[in-house]
Amino acid sequence: MLDRRLSSEDLDWLCRIRIAKAANQSLSGIPANVARRLTMLHCAQVNGRGEYSITLRGRDELIDKELSERIR
Repeated sequence: MLDRRLSSEDLDWLCRIRIAKAANQSLSGIPANVARRLTMLHCAQVNGRGEYSITLRGRDELIDKELSERIR
């Protein structure tokens, strides 16, 4: 079930993180409020160099979002 605390902007940035990681590129310019919310909800994590990566929970949120869009 999709976490209601995540906004559409959060999910959009989560998708961007996933795409950047898959392409082995770093992603910059994530708004501080979005980065804070994604890390607090354990959907993304940041390493020592300031690079973000998606967590398993974040991946599950994106899958739930895609499934809910298909149902509509």
